[in-house]
Amino acid sequence: MQFAFRDIEPDFYRARLLEIRKESGRRGDYLRLIFTVTDGELRGAEFSGFIKPTAVKYSKFYRWVRNVFGEDPPSDFSDKDLVGKDCLIFISKKTTGSTPLPRAV
Repeated sequence: MQFAFRDIEPDFYRARLLEIRKESGRRGDYLRLIFTVTDGELRGAEFSGFIKPTAVKYSKFYRWVRNVFGEDPPSDFSDKDLVGKDCLIFISKKTTGSTPLPRAV
C-alpha cells in the first residue's frame, strides 16, 4: 500500500476495519489491522496499524479492540466480530529519517 498524503492533519477520523491479517517479522508475530476512512477528504484512504496479539488489559491490542467494539470486548471474540465495524482512528505523521509517514494510532 502506498500513501500519497504528505500534509495530513493529525486528527481523529471515522473509519471501518476492513481486514485483520496475521503476519510475522523480526519481532515475532503481530496483527495488521487495515482501516478505510469513511468520511471527509480522506474518504476511501486505507491505513494500517500493527499490534501484538496480547489480550492483557491496557495493552495496545486491548485498547484497539475496545475502540472497535465501542466498549470492553467480550471475553471470547474472533476477528469476524471486529471486521466491518466502524470506529474512530487517530492518524498522525510518523517521521522516519526526514520523511513523515501517515500512521493510524
